[in-house]
Amino acid sequence: MPPPAEDEAELAFEGVAQVEAPPRETTRRTLEKEQLTTLPGTRGDALRAIEAMPGVGRTQFGTNPGPPLLRGSPSSESLVLLDGSPLPLLYHFGGLTSAFNSHLLESVTLYPGNYSARYGRAAGGVIEAKVRDPKSDAFHLLLELSALDSFVLAEGPLGGQTSLALAARRSNVEPFIDAVITDDSVAVIAAPVYWDYQAILAHRFDDENKLRVLVYGGADALELHFGEALAGDPALSGEFGSSVSAHRIQLELQSRLSNVVEQNLMLSAGPSPGRAKLGNLNYDFASRDATARAEWSLLLAPWLRVDTGIDVQAFHAGFRYEGPPPTTGEGVPPQGTFASDSQTRVDSEINSIRSAVYLEASFRPTEALLLDPGVRLDHFSETKTQTLDPRLSSRLALGPTTTLKAGAGYYSQPPQLWEAMPEFGNPAAKPSRSLQTSLGVEQALGERARVDLDGFYKHWEDRIVDTPGGAPPRFTNAGTGDAYGAEMLLDLRVTDRCQTYVAYTLSRSTREDSPGGATRLFDDDQTHNLSLTTSVDLGAGWQAGARFRIVTGNPYSAVQGSVYDASNDTYRPLYGELNDARDPAFHQLDMRVEKLWEPGPVDLTVYLEIMNVYNRQNPEGRRYSFDYQESAPVVGLPFFPNIGLRGEL
Repeated sequence: MPPPAEDEAELAFEGVAQVEAPPRETTRRTLEKEQLTTLPGTRGDALRAIEAMPGVGRTQFGTNPGPPLLRGSPSSESLVLLDGSPLPLLYHFGGLTSAFNSHLLESVTLYPGNYSARYGRAAGGVIEAKVRDPKSDAFHLLLELSALDSFVLAEGPLGGQTSLALAARRSNVEPFIDAVITDDSVAVIAAPVYWDYQAILAHRFDDENKLRVLVYGGADALELHFGEALAGDPALSGEFGSSVSAHRIQLELQSRLSNVVEQNLMLSAGPSPGRAKLGNLNYDFASRDATARAEWSLLLAPWLRVDTGIDVQAFHAGFRYEGPPPTTGEGVPPQGTFASDSQTRVDSEINSIRSAVYLEASFRPTEALLLDPGVRLDHFSETKTQTLDPRLSSRLALGPTTTLKAGAGYYSQPPQLWEAMPEFGNPAAKPSRSLQTSLGVEQALGERARVDLDGFYKHWEDRIVDTPGGAPPRFTNAGTGDAYGAEMLLDLRVTDRCQTYVAYTLSRSTREDSPGGATRLFDDDQTHNLSLTTSVDLGAGWQAGARFRIVTGNPYSAVQGSVYDASNDTYRPLYGELNDARDPAFHQLDMRVEKLWEPGPVDLTVYLEIMNVYNRQNPEGRRYSFDYQESAPVVGLPFFPNIGLRGEL
């Protein structure tokens, strides 16, 4: 019989903190709650803190991003999960801050690739946020006021086995919006507003069973009126407005059924309505979503653990849409003004059930070797297709300070719901797939430094792409792609009070949009991505930190000229090769300093975080004149000081 497994925390290097055993993935990096709200350059946001890790691409400010870019994959190919359920509203106001209060999280874990068979429906990677239980020792109150937003968090015991946390937040960003949306582009008639709320109830029935109930949600609203700068597009007249919201109730039951069987059940459900109007573009929708997971862990022997489970998602959405026909949005440069685009009008409903079963084992044939084979079977009702994804990760300890790791597996992702609709797209579209492989080493460098090195290669097949000219069926599985690169994470503890992280990613991500077609760059390909983050405890309650980033600029398709469209009295751009030009490199310095006073029952903290300290005018695209003869860069977030006051009882 193989020898017992040793503590996996000694074998796993997670970059910032240790995580629970056993590891299921080749690369897993975790931020614990102590780092989630204090890393400089993240605006106190847990999901933004992930950007300090290698394998995570830089997202452009103000583009209303979804999940981060992971290992050359677009945002739409990755998942952000809250205790196993997809977060319905990820960020407020174009990525300014995440929509779930970071102070209620226990940890955030990044799986940039080769993730566990427990997760699926994503050809990229996974980020999982773990919610903490409310404090049960006494009543606690936290109030924070800042230039960005303000929130209150109250928590404490309701009885011997029950605790409750309540939180609410609202934006304060309205007075600062002119720094981002300048007078020569638009005039603001109603500044953006966001808010969110969370309620967490935890009850322990006994030592073997615990129930947790989450109720959370939030909303964004934005109203703008366009001025003279956009007069070249007749469709952009009148008002622009958008709003989106999401609300969820989530039930989680954790049970130990016996000495060898653990059970975890989760059910999450709620609505996600939204609307938008931008000239000729006008839509509103109302969706109702539900997610359910049931997982059983079998601790069959000290050297063998088996995990199996069921994972189901159900959607119902009704919507009305008027505007240009939608595209995949990747590898398709803008084709002109809204006025020159053809119009599509749809009033419809869509239903989908996506179900999966998975099986995974953690097997140690020798003391030094850990193998994690897994398999996942998915069914997608909207396309009436199934996928079978085998996966394998492994870890080999060469000694107390060195671990080799490797992984390979298939990952499948269904079409976006609208891509498979008869009104918009192709009902015969099938899931796209990626083959992901990685090889790496984790090495301790004495007692104060550790380094994690990973090489990766990813190949896409059956990518969904637009048909030439938008001809029916509009979308096909004719695309392929490749991404490869290397990642390095150095965790350096210079002293007991100073910690530095150096994260570097070298990456190349390319696409082919037709069989045998030309190879082009991915829209968000970033060759080099270097991030240096330092935090120092200065003593006497003072903390200081800084983050510097330098990232290769994103590719774009350069305009070579234009043609006049007499039917709409507008000009259409003429492009050269797809993504044949690049924006200049992005670089930015962010700094944070805070001071804590502990005079009595109330702790008081004052902090100042300065984004873009030297006010770098980082280009985030280009803005063209009405005839495309002149252009100017669109810059990202300017110098932005965020000062805050936090009191905690």
